Amino acid sequence: MWPAETATALVPQGRRRGTFQGMDLNLLRVFAALISEQSVTRAGGVLCISQSAVSNSLQRLRGALDDVLFERTATGIRPTSRGQELWEQLKPHYLAIEKTLSPAAFAPMTYEGTFTIAMSDYTVERVMPRLSAHLERHAPLVQVKLVPYSVANMFPMFEREGIDLAIGANLDDAQSSHGLRAETLWPIHSRCLMRRGHPLAQGPLAVDTFLAARHLDVCLPGMTMPLYDSLLQTHGLQRNLVVTLNHYTQALAVLAASDCIAVLPVSLLDLSAYASKLCQREAPIPMPVRPLGLIWHQRHGTSAPHVWLRETLSQLFCHPGMPVRDALPADGR
Repeated sequence: MWPAETATALVPQGRRRGTFQGMDLNLLRVFAALISEQSVTRAGGVLCISQSAVSNSLQRLRGALDDVLFERTATGIRPTSRGQELWEQLKPHYLAIEKTLSPAAFAPMTYEGTFTIAMSDYTVERVMPRLSAHLERHAPLVQVKLVPYSVANMFPMFEREGIDLAIGANLDDAQSSHGLRAETLWPIHSRCLMRRGHPLAQGPLAVDTFLAARHLDVCLPGMTMPLYDSLLQTHGLQRNLVVTLNHYTQALAVLAASDCIAVLPVSLLDLSAYASKLCQREAPIPMPVRPLGLIWHQRHGTSAPHVWLRETLSQLFCHPGMPVRDALPADGR
């Protein structure tokens, strides 16, 4: 709501033609730029609009306020007496409105708040060490609360549980949900993992042999089946799935101690103590690369703390800097 005094200043006393009701309030920004720059060209540059657009706005201002407002000089323009008088009345209200509507500068060093983020344990291992170190240096008063990532309850997590952000691989589902937005962080590459010395670690890996092996996989809350089984179904195939876990970090320990194999994100090996005990092979039916990214509700779209958090995560993890262990030997030695 604009102050009544602003409306009074914009409306010449006793004139119906210049009433405030029909005025485009964007003209006030043009008026302020012309006062400040004393040049139609420079005002256009400040406002990021063309010189002709500024001239058209000035003509509308003159008609609305019943005064020429500015007169030409050797170097540009200057306000008329009436123009200067109007600006003196408008200036405090204009500055107050600008301050109210402009995004406040966010100061992470002094911000005290809690961000609730939904992640799987895979994402926690990838994200939290680096994010925690960054917060210690740049936002020491910020608190982070983690909750389980639920594939099926994406929208309810934001609506009922009040999470601020989710980090996961269901970006298409998020973007198709009303009110959710998504941004990619990094691609997830999956390969077939197994212990070193596994009977399938060397030699050809035929489809039949691969499907008959003892498989392990991870099924997050809300999933009806592991993603790889959904892929196999599209090919009319079924594997021998003997172990289904709900955490990625458990999977590598089981693989290292058994003859199970698993098609999982190869980046799990980057931070695992079991990496030296495991090897990787290309699955005969490859898992497509999937994007992992940020998911948030549009109501947080312009919130300064949320924008800062998303930008921080994007800067830290769009190029994660954690080398995927593609150099691990495929022969299990």
